[in-house]
Amino acid sequence: MTTKHLPHERMSEHYALARRHGLLAGRDGLPWRHDPAPRLQMAGAAGLQIIWDLNHYDPPPDPVGHARHCAEAARHDQPFWICPVNEPMIYPMLAGMAWEHATDLAITMARVAKDHHPDVRVLSTDPITGIGERQFAATDRLVQAGLVDVVGVNYYPHTARTSLLKVLLKTWRRYGKPILLAETSWHDGHRIHHQRHPGFNKAAWLHHVQAQVAEAEAKGVEMAGICWYPIIDCPPWQRPHSRNRWSHGLIRKDGGVDPALSTALLEQVT
Repeated sequence: MTTKHLPHERMSEHYALARRHGLLAGRDGLPWRHDPAPRLQMAGAAGLQIIWDLNHYDPPPDPVGHARHCAEAARHDQPFWICPVNEPMIYPMLAGMAWEHATDLAITMARVAKDHHPDVRVLSTDPITGIGERQFAATDRLVQAGLVDVVGVNYYPHTARTSLLKVLLKTWRRYGKPILLAETSWHDGHRIHHQRHPGFNKAAWLHHVQAQVAEAEAKGVEMAGICWYPIIDCPPWQRPHSRNRWSHGLIRKDGGVDPALSTALLEQVT
């Protein structure tokens, strides 16, 4: 991994930086190409509550075995939070898999995990950026299967088709389940971000989404939180091995932090 987010590299350092900024929960991954045990242990040692992606655009060749391995490796004296498949609605574009098949995969992996762990909790995630119906198709199936504890909304400035407030209200009225703003961030180099929100930076976007979430809560929406995603500047999705980075995280390539986002987060630490 070009971000060095591995147990034997910078994973501990990344978790420590997150904690220092008051971030005690987050999302991370248990990819099938890596042993899940060291990653789970690292998060536990850092005192973080992690929601683990079991599949993030890289379907495992043995999904049943992978889900079982992860569930068995997790501690059984506390909840094991998972997102079995991240964003199934865009798997046709990013993983070459029909969204229906990606959703079937999520259902299978969630059920296998539940068979091998006493307390599995499930987060669904998809780009829910407007108020149309199709964006909810995969989440509908997962909720109807009785698997979802928290509905995840992934919402970015460049893909938004309406306000975050309207998205949260629509999602709440549809499911009546706690909602996590499961992915959001600001990319300093993204032209559309600056066109839609002139003068913004990461701190301004954080304050904007916090205000929208607070307004949603005032209207009765049960929010589980906000997840700034990713926390580390990452290579472009289409070039995962690139040494270039998108500027959308708290932690930069050199191990330092984005000053605007760092200040905004530290101001909220009590």
